[in-house]
Amino acid sequence: MSVKNGINGWAGSVLRINLTTGSITTEDTLPKYKPYIGGMGLGYKVIWDEVPLTADPLGPEAKAVFAVGPLTASGVPCSGRWNVSFLSCWSKGYSIIDAHMGGHIAHAFKYAGYDALILEGQSDKPVYIKIDDDKVTIEDAAHVWGKGTFEANATLTKEAGAEFDVASIGLAGENLVPYSTMITSFGNSGGAGLGALLGSKKVKALVVRGTGAVKIARPLEVKLLSNYMIKDLVGGNNNHNVPTQPQSWSEYTAMPANRWQGGPGVTWDKAPNGPIDTEEQKPGNVNVAAMRCQKGVFDFGAVAEKYTVKVGGCSSCPVRCYQEYDMDPLADYDLPTHVSNTCMPIISGKSIFANGSNIHDFVDEGDAGMVLGGALSRAQDEYGVWCNYGNLYSDFTRAYNDGILKEHMTEEEWNSVNWQLMLDGDPRWAFEFMRLCAENFSAFGVIASGSYNMYKTWGLDDATKNSAGKNYYDEVNGKNTNVSYNGYPKHHASEDAWQSGLLFNTLYNRDCMIHHLTNVCRSGSPYEEVIKPVMESFFGEGCVDAPKAYTPINENKVKLAKWAFLGKQWHDSSTLCNWMYPMTLSIAPYRGYKGDLDLDAKYMSAVVGEEYTRESIEFDCERISHLLRTMTAVSFNQRLGSTNLRKDHDAYPAWLFDKEPDFKAFEQGTVKMDREDMEKGLDMLYTMMGWDVETGIPTRETLEKFDLKDCADKLAELGLIK
Repeated sequence: MSVKNGINGWAGSVLRINLTTGSITTEDTLPKYKPYIGGMGLGYKVIWDEVPLTADPLGPEAKAVFAVGPLTASGVPCSGRWNVSFLSCWSKGYSIIDAHMGGHIAHAFKYAGYDALILEGQSDKPVYIKIDDDKVTIEDAAHVWGKGTFEANATLTKEAGAEFDVASIGLAGENLVPYSTMITSFGNSGGAGLGALLGSKKVKALVVRGTGAVKIARPLEVKLLSNYMIKDLVGGNNNHNVPTQPQSWSEYTAMPANRWQGGPGVTWDKAPNGPIDTEEQKPGNVNVAAMRCQKGVFDFGAVAEKYTVKVGGCSSCPVRCYQEYDMDPLADYDLPTHVSNTCMPIISGKSIFANGSNIHDFVDEGDAGMVLGGALSRAQDEYGVWCNYGNLYSDFTRAYNDGILKEHMTEEEWNSVNWQLMLDGDPRWAFEFMRLCAENFSAFGVIASGSYNMYKTWGLDDATKNSAGKNYYDEVNGKNTNVSYNGYPKHHASEDAWQSGLLFNTLYNRDCMIHHLTNVCRSGSPYEEVIKPVMESFFGEGCVDAPKAYTPINENKVKLAKWAFLGKQWHDSSTLCNWMYPMTLSIAPYRGYKGDLDLDAKYMSAVVGEEYTRESIEFDCERISHLLRTMTAVSFNQRLGSTNLRKDHDAYPAWLFDKEPDFKAFEQGTVKMDREDMEKGLDMLYTMMGWDVETGIPTRETLEKFDLKDCADKLAELGLIK
């Protein structure tokens, strides 16, 4: 159990399970992993030290590192995250990536006494891992292998006990489908191919109970900081800081509408004891924060209230962003009516109904998106499919509409699919679609192998090699969101955060999942009165642009990009929710809406008992960032022969510069980017990071500054640096 050896924050132990030998051992977390904080940083260090970057991502050498950080389960708000590091089986270079899970299982794991689980080797039969404090066993999973995640999670919870948290893979993971996830009982997903990796190891689930605690150096300080954060700083989901629904105390009403949708007259109509009015959520009151985020109303309008039971969320989170529905219309199709989701796929229900589909409302005007989204969410979780932030949906639709899909299926395969469900706008199509993906059926299996693999297999990365005459990376069509040629889409890029967003979107090996800037520019606050003065007080003049009024790149925009890039590493290492942190803007008019960028360091100091500053945290996160970049460079070199990440990894697709042809870049009214300007931005960011401007690879001087001499030596061995 936790609280041992006098360690504050960290649990103190890393659990290692070898599935080939059945060996279960522990080792000390500190001091080896302390420079890497925990979570992502710890996972990267393990992969770098122990896994050849030429390893088959689904082979016996591959490892999964489940890790939490020193702030998880410490009482710090929004600390219910779990980071999983492993090699990609679907993106270009097959390099290091992460899955991220919310819910309650991270706290259970930490309370059991562990900072990380290193899962290695391969079992020859289906198993699940049971962690009951310091009693860890490998259990037979034959009875749940082949079951959907809902049934598997329910069965294992019933067998172990209600106090255990369970997360399992579905049929997609069992069938080694690259687009696969691990799902908790609550619907929290760790995607990016994690399901396939666990499936290759024959691991169906993790079942966890922890009855210990985390030692806190200064608990009263944590309590006071938390009260301060919830009263004065934290807003709705994505930390949106002014309400959309007018409230008597509010100086501003969100324009455009944001995710703070709670307010007088906004209700949970299906609450167990009758409708609940979310009423006003005035700053200074810690008891109302959970009523702010009515994400369903943001997504679907007032019709969502009719089916809302409540809003839920992760351990230690005061915001509660998971809308929980009981969608009666789905019962008419013999589909489950309970739906719990907050982002993809709940907002994407219409996206898998290709052109010609008869999408229609079900009961109320405007409810089509909600009902179809509910079906898609439930089906995707049931089969354990990952959508790659929507690329699965758009790739299917594009391939169907262009005739590519039919071209790569036999007549028998094509006729075996119930296309009529899709054409009728029938929500059962969501289950049919996800089943076909999870079963790796014909062309659906190619789509679910990932955009990079799909485009390469069908020649869609070259307009001269496919019958549609298109390059799916470059095409301007409104559905294309590929932010690089690596097989992943943008995650709040230039459309939300001008050049800064586009810069940090390219630096990972999957969608970046950075919310630092969209949390500000989509906050609902007025630009001139709030966003501009607050952000410029932190990052200097010209660091932010008004929506669709972009200006050329400057040093402060690059500072902003670097801050967000490093901050993502911090949140996934510490481990905090990047949808909520950092506290850049405040909800409080009496603060001038200015947040507190030092809050994270204050929490770390109070929990660990050592003095951290924003600068010292960023230094540690820069170390993790250089390790990420090194592993990417090594992977690209060893797998693809690349010697230049700027050219082979960080290249921007043409659609970013070719869209909106009636506009020129920097004209009012467009988010179109300028290629020369972005290349200049890369020059500036590489220089600021200490990377070679020509190649985008960290220099020896930079790596040795961060105690990464072994990284420098490996890059030199490969001829990538001197």
